[in-house]
Amino acid sequence: MTGGKRSLRTWLGRAGFVALGVACGLILSASCEWSPSGEAEDTGSLGRFVGARETASPARGGLPVPYVAAGGDFASPFTAVAERVLPAVVNVDTRRRFEHPALPGLDFFGDILPESDGPFDYPSSASGFVFDERGYVITNNHVIQDAEEILVRFIGGGEHAAEVVGVDPSTDVAVLKISGEGPFPSLPLGDSDSIRVGDWAIAVGNPFGYLEGSLTVGVVSAKGRSDLNIAGGGPTYQNFIQTDASINFGNSGGPLCNIRGEVIGVNTAVNTTGQGIGFAIPINLAARIAGQLMTDGRVVRAYIGVYPQSLTPELIEGKKLDVEGGVLIGQVAPNTPAERAGLERGDVILAFDGIPIQNLNHFRMLVADTEVGRRVRVDVDRDGERLVLDVTLAERPDVFTAEEAREEELWLGLDVIDPSEEPGAVRELGLEGIAGALVAGVEPGGPAWEAGIRAGDLIVEMNDRAVEGIEDYRAAEREARRSDKPIIFLVHRDGFTSYIGVQP
Repeated sequence: MTGGKRSLRTWLGRAGFVALGVACGLILSASCEWSPSGEAEDTGSLGRFVGARETASPARGGLPVPYVAAGGDFASPFTAVAERVLPAVVNVDTRRRFEHPALPGLDFFGDILPESDGPFDYPSSASGFVFDERGYVITNNHVIQDAEEILVRFIGGGEHAAEVVGVDPSTDVAVLKISGEGPFPSLPLGDSDSIRVGDWAIAVGNPFGYLEGSLTVGVVSAKGRSDLNIAGGGPTYQNFIQTDASINFGNSGGPLCNIRGEVIGVNTAVNTTGQGIGFAIPINLAARIAGQLMTDGRVVRAYIGVYPQSLTPELIEGKKLDVEGGVLIGQVAPNTPAERAGLERGDVILAFDGIPIQNLNHFRMLVADTEVGRRVRVDVDRDGERLVLDVTLAERPDVFTAEEAREEELWLGLDVIDPSEEPGAVRELGLEGIAGALVAGVEPGGPAWEAGIRAGDLIVEMNDRAVEGIEDYRAAEREARRSDKPIIFLVHRDGFTSYIGVQP
């Protein structure tokens, strides 16, 4: 009897658990139900970002998604999203021409490389989506970069040639125009600024280039991701949406949608070392870029002309800074808005146009998105004194910008200066009379940081080449950049020298 009672309790417990699960499902379905006859708010206008005009007329209106199908049967809400989104998603097929010389050992690669020497065409396929019924397509710049030929193919059939309207490598956004008469099926644009962590995220595209029309579901895992180390090189301006909706190679350029079938992001990057981590460009950013590319064929950005750098703990401690957040000015370029406004090397920019600076990427985005010619208030910490300066922004030149030049300077994540620039630090570190190049900062997570180089180290040799000052360091750096072998530094720290190998 005891055994029978125990079995009965077990049966009753399991039955109760199932009943509870069904009840919860009914409650959730009821709370999420949308009326099939209701009209969703129109948030899909590109004109919201670039100004209302007749030249930009993407599909309008959201998507009412019923949870209850005809006849009262429960249905997945994602089926309605798929029916709405898939017709406007395209394969972006490209052909690139490569040159390869006669090299020994090519037989090892079999069918991957052609048998004959000389130029050959390499096909690849990714994704995109139509955002304007006249045939304008958003995809990634890296999808169509250096392409000799571009074809777009709709999932439901139909292949068209496409031409490049404009590209923006700094955000990895590109706009194509389909050759052919419309109207084409297109997608409404949502508002990526209003999304929340935990919102539904639905990724659509063509993983691996041939699994066309794939739809995966997850949530928005995080917002504002930056400083990502993306294979092939990441864009300068990063503000990614992170999602656990599966994004694979070939999904690049496809839409990331919300539960209403509105585009909230452009699938861009995958994490090849983990699962459940993908990244998308926020659609508000992509739409602004697309609008400028459609209107002007290029993107106009503002700049002030400083070399900004992240405030590492070592820099804050070493320079005795009493600040929370901001970016440090490593140099002010001559004949720039920053110089005219009175900004100086060593200043810490705390706020831009009244907005506190969160980090280096945040600062770059704020400056780039500000209207050229606008006068902006900049809050600065200079040697412990708080200053307010007015900077009139200029158009960023096509050549290396201050920000990009700084990135180029921070090779291996190292900010290296001549010791004469910081005599006080040299005295405190006990480096007087020792020739070398001083490490002023190290980016956390970079190759030099991982190897163990720290701010305050004095580089006295690089690859067995003596470094007696910043010029010697730059010369050794230029030589080392031409190799992918580990760089061997001899550093002086705390009265001792030691070798540190850094893998570039």
